[in-house]
Amino acid sequence: MINVFNRKEVCITYDMAEQARVRDILKQNNIEYDLDTKRIESPLGGQSLISSSTSPLGAQVSVNSDMSNRCLEHKVYVKKSDYELAKKLIEK
Repeated sequence: MINVFNRKEVCITYDMAEQARVRDILKQNNIEYDLDTKRIESPLGGQSLISSSTSPLGAQVSVNSDMSNRCLEHKVYVKKSDYELAKKLIEK
């Protein structure tokens, strides 16, 4: 059983496909995991499109409607004893 005292974060991603890939690898190798998904508020106040191509500081800005796919943060935890193996498997 995984709990806050015996777990370690093996992956953090904002990509649903990557999160699914990591979970599949862990399942295939019988590694117990815990998934914590948290909604992240947009720093743009809910806007998903910027019409200007530069920010006030002159940096290029490329925010588009794909931002809606990036507002979930997925953290995958495994037991500390399984961490090294899990890390190696998901980095392949």
